[in-house]
Amino acid sequence: MNKPNQKFTLVIPTYNESANIESLCSLLVEALSKNNIDFEIIVVDDNSPDQTWKIAQAIAEKDRRISVIRRSDEKGLATAVIAGWKNAKGDILGVMDGDLQQPPETIPFLLNKLNEDALIDIVIASRNIKGAVVSRRSAWRKFVSWSGTFISTLLLPKLLAQVSDPMSGFFILRKEVINNKVLTPLGYKILLEVLAKGEYRKIAEVPYVFVERKKGGSKAGIRQYLTSFIYLLRLSSQSKRGLKSL
Repeated sequence: MNKPNQKFTLVIPTYNESANIESLCSLLVEALSKNNIDFEIIVVDDNSPDQTWKIAQAIAEKDRRISVIRRSDEKGLATAVIAGWKNAKGDILGVMDGDLQQPPETIPFLLNKLNEDALIDIVIASRNIKGAVVSRRSAWRKFVSWSGTFISTLLLPKLLAQVSDPMSGFFILRKEVINNKVLTPLGYKILLEVLAKGEYRKIAEVPYVFVERKKGGSKAGIRQYLTSFIYLLRLSSQSKRGLKSL
């Protein structure tokens, strides 16, 4: 959990998550409060047609620890996360999806791991290490997840040497990691951008139980996968040109 005087900012990027956002916020407040964590939650919504932003605003009116950013001129999960982090008051930043596939009760474990060692700057919730559990998924989803990890590791072997789940969208970091960094991600995988451009010493991973969404539809489609592949090629080219010391 947080050390004294530490504040934790969690950003939740959303698009058409009206069926999940209220339950997620409730579970988060419960998990963070009972562990005595000083926190704020920032919901960044890309002007969802299902009015996720409106539901989130109603929640925020009842709890000042929750705030909402409604974007109408820009879309995309990764850029939504950056928008939230730019408005963060916390010393520790985090991100998780808005679809209830990532359990809120994992966050205290991430914070505990971060504070175990002063050299640890990033903690990733991983689906690919001992202790992790992934609920039953379709063959297509399994293939996409496996191929994304494989391609990432193939194109960026040095960068991802410490990471078992480079496609994770559930992680925390010290704010200093990205201070004064220009982040320009494509698609919906912000972790790769942080690993490529951030300043950090050690990375740790914590296993978690990943479950399939029960409400709403997945945003991941062929277009998103192609965008992520183009982004991986761009990062690989940059690393080979020495734009990042790996």
